[in-house]
Amino acid sequence: MSTADGPVVFDPADFGAIPSSRSLRKWMRKVRRGKADRTVWQQLEDIYVIVFAVAMLGATGGNVLVNLNDKSAACTSGSCSWLLDTVPYILVPLLVSTMLRVLLSIGPVSASRATGFWLLATPVDRGALLRPSYRLVVVVAAVVGAGAAVIGWALFGAAWSTVGEAAVLTTVLLLFTTCATVWAQQTARRSRWAIWIADGLLVVAAVPALLLALRHQPTGTFENQMLPFEEVSSSGADVRLLVIGALALVVAVVLVILAGRTLGRLSRQTVIAGGDLLAGLAGAAITLDVSLLADVVAGRHWRLKGRLKSRRGRGANAVAMIHREFLRVLRWPRRLVIGFALLVVPYAVAGTGYDVLVPIAAGLAGFGAVRPLMDGLRSVCRSTGLVRALGLELRELRVIMSVVPGAFAVLWATLAEPALGSPSVAFAVAAGMLTGAVRQASARPPSYSGPLVASPMGAIPPGLFSTPMRGFDLLLICLAPVLLGLSSTWIVIVPAIILMLLFAIPPKQS
Repeated sequence: MSTADGPVVFDPADFGAIPSSRSLRKWMRKVRRGKADRTVWQQLEDIYVIVFAVAMLGATGGNVLVNLNDKSAACTSGSCSWLLDTVPYILVPLLVSTMLRVLLSIGPVSASRATGFWLLATPVDRGALLRPSYRLVVVVAAVVGAGAAVIGWALFGAAWSTVGEAAVLTTVLLLFTTCATVWAQQTARRSRWAIWIADGLLVVAAVPALLLALRHQPTGTFENQMLPFEEVSSSGADVRLLVIGALALVVAVVLVILAGRTLGRLSRQTVIAGGDLLAGLAGAAITLDVSLLADVVAGRHWRLKGRLKSRRGRGANAVAMIHREFLRVLRWPRRLVIGFALLVVPYAVAGTGYDVLVPIAAGLAGFGAVRPLMDGLRSVCRSTGLVRALGLELRELRVIMSVVPGAFAVLWATLAEPALGSPSVAFAVAAGMLTGAVRQASARPPSYSGPLVASPMGAIPPGLFSTPMRGFDLLLICLAPVLLGLSSTWIVIVPAIILMLLFAIPPKQS
């Protein structure tokens, strides 16, 4: 090292030449294998179990998908053809928007804190060190794109040649999205623009879904509208698929190579932030705690946000806390945008003609819309000191913290009422999404104090299995009268009883 008064300069003469990334990873692999405590046969047993499980699930799921494709292709109404033509304009923007948000949340290129401290801070080529993580993201994006396209187009009865073309083009589009997020990760301004584009794509997906919901009468027959596709021979379709696949492969390889050359511009802070998020999500996934997953994402958002301008509160006691909850929700407006964008789901299902599935689809979409607004209730129920500081009982705090999400649930269900068909069903959906979200947010963490249950995955606490179902159970109970076809009286009475019991019984605190 130079001992001059200026900045410290790395001198290879003092420590030798800078090692290449490949030689460094080779040395690390050798050290790790030397300290491994598992034999090769034990690793092969685990690989065999994984491969066997994937093969069984793939065979079962593929058989179901083929049968559903045959039944959908047998539809002879013009609505089925119009539905197949509309699905790409809904599915593709949703896939791209979801991919943008997920990849920008985790990086997309990420590294652990240990890697950031020991490797990324060294003079070794940063791009070469991050390339394995980048390749993993590219492979996952390609698999997700191909799988989503195959399932999405096959379920609605598209020809298998059309399914193949859709899978190829969707995979290339998601690979382009992945490369764009790598480029956007390099600066905060690009990341903000990418998130705004993701929100805009949700609006783009909402337009054809609303058009689909407003169309109820069939116009023509399936055979007449599919005549141009029937005129194309099987060999012509195969040749077209081969040409599209070859061009798509060339485009994908070029995009991946160009984006991989910019990995050296990524800052160590952004790379480590994604690694910390993945570590937190992995810990939450091990406990099967959905609320903890939401906490990890919300905590990372507020840490990156830093600080905001404070506002003076209004009122006293309960009114003051309701006002603060309202301001807290407004400080993250993107959650409201996504919540209202989920109104597309009930209208789209109603447009397909499956009226029986509209209430359950609306309930699940509404649950996903209102659950992110429960951060305040979640913090209160997990902190005994905070409850004592506020000076109110936990049951009273649960009612207070649920006022703002409850108002959002009522507004959401009111806007979805035309698709649901009646005000009583809208009330059941609002009650189900609110009670489910409140139960999940106020639930205690999984208990590990009881006896363990033996399973092929090892010893598991019995309470761990019920954790993912918390919240969804009340949602199904509130929607049970609707699904069973009972009268409007029971559709209103049962959710009302669930609401009263939920807010009357004091929650158990951890």
